[in-house]
Amino acid sequence: MTAFTNKYFFLFLFGLFCFNLYSQDTTQSLAFKKNRPVKTNPFFYRPDLSYQLLQQFRLLQEANSGDALAQHELGIRLLLGEGMAADTAQAVKWIRSAADQNLSAAAYNYGILLMNGWGVDWNPFEAFRYFRMAASKGMPQAQYVTGILYTDNLIVPRDWEKAYYFINLAKENGFKVEEDVLNELASRVRPSFIDSIKSGKTIFDQIISKDDVSTKSDLNSSDQSSVEKSLGLSFINFDALEDTSHHEVKDIELINDLTRTDIQNVLDTLKLKNANSLKEIFSSDQINILMELGNYGSPEALTLIGKLYEEGIYFQKNLITAAEYYIRAVRYESFRAPFLLYKLTQKQNFNSLLQREIADKNADAMFVWYGLSRFGYNNEIITNEALRILQSAANLKHIPSMIELGLNYFTGDYSQKNETVAFQIWKEAEQLGSIEATIRIVVGEIFKEQDNNNSKRLVSALINFAEKGSVISQSALGICYLKGIGTGQNKALAVKYFRLAAFRGNRFAYEQLKNLYDELRPPITEFIVN
Repeated sequence: MTAFTNKYFFLFLFGLFCFNLYSQDTTQSLAFKKNRPVKTNPFFYRPDLSYQLLQQFRLLQEANSGDALAQHELGIRLLLGEGMAADTAQAVKWIRSAADQNLSAAAYNYGILLMNGWGVDWNPFEAFRYFRMAASKGMPQAQYVTGILYTDNLIVPRDWEKAYYFINLAKENGFKVEEDVLNELASRVRPSFIDSIKSGKTIFDQIISKDDVSTKSDLNSSDQSSVEKSLGLSFINFDALEDTSHHEVKDIELINDLTRTDIQNVLDTLKLKNANSLKEIFSSDQINILMELGNYGSPEALTLIGKLYEEGIYFQKNLITAAEYYIRAVRYESFRAPFLLYKLTQKQNFNSLLQREIADKNADAMFVWYGLSRFGYNNEIITNEALRILQSAANLKHIPSMIELGLNYFTGDYSQKNETVAFQIWKEAEQLGSIEATIRIVVGEIFKEQDNNNSKRLVSALINFAEKGSVISQSALGICYLKGIGTGQNKALAVKYFRLAAFRGNRFAYEQLKNLYDELRPPITEFIVN
């Protein structure tokens, strides 16, 4: 995939930026406590207003008189508890009032609230309208977001030309947009369309006001990075996954993929923030972190480790072990591992090497032989034979084989469904020190008994696993918040976790996410998608 695909092409809004909201003054705001953000460091857009110097009574007086700037400033103060007791319900009221008067900053911020379900019902379609409103008034941040929303095919139909137009416009208005973003979009639109933008003759210009540019002065405090943090721009476009089979996977792509785990500063921790080559992985500390990520079920880390073994970087070169890690990554729905695994199996003498290792009772090779059959890379062996080989590897206490065998019994896939046997196998692997097995047990218990008295404890464990890179924990948390398993029902948080998992390739999470959008989709042409 291209650099744009890695960073932005799979983008969509969800609330990764958070701030403390202490609603204290109304019964409405008390009820809202259940779904307020819990972290600090706000990224709301804050224009430089003289109203910040006014006394509280003066600000309230002007807000009541209908002044949109005062209403927005009062709403932000109430939201964040600056100079007055925080009151979420009142904050939302004032911000919306200002937004409905076409104040661009207020429309942008109200879109944030709608997109995250903070103080209002989650409604991405209404959020889009407010972002589009702010974009049409000349707000660069909103223009960038609007452009991104035209790429994902969830709220509105995908439209590359509109995406290019709005993101290019944001850049022209001073918003920091990296060149690879526009370059990638440019490859998807007609050259004549780009020429029309340069000549100022596009049909989209009519929706943009050139008069309201008051927001430009604050761009230093709201560049692309802060917008992405504030809006949680992340989404995966499954239609583009096929692109991964058309080019060689670059080292920098494998490195940058680690950021999909949603682990803060993961590249800094690994000392890979500006790395372009896997050869910059050379220390045991780096390997230990990657191995831990892999053990928690990170497809990104598993894929990268596989590549290290394939190339003989840090580890001694071992094609069988490389294939094992790729197969484990495929199980967690990595979108790069399938291509890398296929290329590996096409190497000269790979099959003969694999057969020799199986004959020598190498459990890694047995697991690989099973995996190649299970995921359609080898059609020479029948299902029963593949399962027998997997069972043999599990009997040798090969942990990946034990986890896979347990999964077959749990789902009834490749074997007769037997959840009791599945848990027995996973618990044995857990006793051997497998964190991955522990995660499988927790996820299995959540779905096995949705009214389990321990479900609250299990949800807490899932949150911990998700924070350490587990993609299936993210997907499971989406279900928990959607159905109220072990926690209160919260559609906005369900959407958040489904997006996190979908961003990493989890198709189950993507289907759940799409269903949530479709349930709310207004029956009007603007929002009809294929």
